[in-house]
Amino acid sequence: MKKVAHEQQIKEVEMGLTGWRSRLKILWFVALACGLSAFSAYGADQEALERLEKIIRQQQAQIEAQQQTLEQLQGQVEALKGQTAKATVKAATDSPAAVKAGNSKGSVKIYGQVNKAVLYSNDGDDDNVYLVDNDNSSTRVGLEGTIEPNDKYAIGTRIEVEYQTNPSNLVNQDDRRLEDATFEKRHLDLWVDGNTIGKFSLGWGSTASDHSSEVDLSGTSVVGYSDIASMAGGQLFYDNNSDSLSGTRIGSVFSNMDGLSRQERIRYDTPDFNGFVGSTSYISDGGGDFAVRYSALIDAFKLAAAAAYANPGSTSDTIDDQLSASISVLHDSGFNGTFAMGTRDHKGAGRDDGAYFYTKFGYRGRWCPLGVTSLSADYGRYSDISTNGDDADVMGFQMVQDLQTWGTEAYLGYRFHKLDRNGENYDNINAVMTGMRVKF
Repeated sequence: MKKVAHEQQIKEVEMGLTGWRSRLKILWFVALACGLSAFSAYGADQEALERLEKIIRQQQAQIEAQQQTLEQLQGQVEALKGQTAKATVKAATDSPAAVKAGNSKGSVKIYGQVNKAVLYSNDGDDDNVYLVDNDNSSTRVGLEGTIEPNDKYAIGTRIEVEYQTNPSNLVNQDDRRLEDATFEKRHLDLWVDGNTIGKFSLGWGSTASDHSSEVDLSGTSVVGYSDIASMAGGQLFYDNNSDSLSGTRIGSVFSNMDGLSRQERIRYDTPDFNGFVGSTSYISDGGGDFAVRYSALIDAFKLAAAAAYANPGSTSDTIDDQLSASISVLHDSGFNGTFAMGTRDHKGAGRDDGAYFYTKFGYRGRWCPLGVTSLSADYGRYSDISTNGDDADVMGFQMVQDLQTWGTEAYLGYRFHKLDRNGENYDNINAVMTGMRVKF
């Protein structure tokens, strides 16, 4: 902004300088005209000559004054240009070096986020406060590289890692402060994208069925969505029969069956056909999946949906195959609704199939100059996830305030967890989490 102001000031002074130069030229022409007139009348009137000499002296004085003003304006221009040059050099010195690709034909983008929160939990017998990394959208950093040899094809890479201290899905009553931070790979892959042939991906990254249970347009997924365990998944249920903490965690009885997550895989995505995109992937050890996604704007509605089938093969000792789907609708008014469901075949004799459904209703509006405010309430039932006969229910409320000019979101979420298990008497768990996510 300072540089722009300097440039504007220089422009104004230079315009003034041009005006003074024009005036100076006029004065010279006036003096010349007077001189010519005087010479023409010289022989006829000596008194006229004396008047001319007086006029010339007056014009000469004005010219000298104008010349002095002109020199002052020229000095101001030079001074302002010097200040602008110094400001430009200082800005270049103070600014960090831009990220440049090692390949002259490529472009590089660095991105990431930090998401820290305070988690409160009450298990019916005791309450605890934790300082956590919000696992709904963990702290991470990534690097993307892209080369576009022509307008039909592009090739790229993605490297993204997650680094968490005290993850919100792992801390519990017996382990309130995890000594070792978790460092995990999220994406280590490359891809080739053709406008007419689709996209091929190879390496560690999202499988075709990843995120098929997590389509959500509410604007509140940073603090709560269908993956219930992300908020307080490590918390242990209190067993009234033994008057002690059980070994059953929230995360073991709630699962949104979100496909095969991220794996070492080869994946293919079709081009977009009127909003539809098909995907399939093959993972190491023989597992695989396929999915269909749809997105569209229909009158005043924004619609997004996904459905997937997944078979983890030998990468899982407990899951045979599963189906998952989710849909979310956002109206121009700000009202929105989300629904997700899934079913899972368990390996092992006598194990019942697991199933769940999850629903959320919300509203998004601009109530303050900071940015959009998003509110939502959700409910879900998750059955036979860990043990036959289990029914786990969850209810919650979420609020997210977008701080648009800061690239930040502030949030608050509440969840009530209930577990009915044959022969057991567990207390309910209440959890509240508030924090901020900063993206760059």
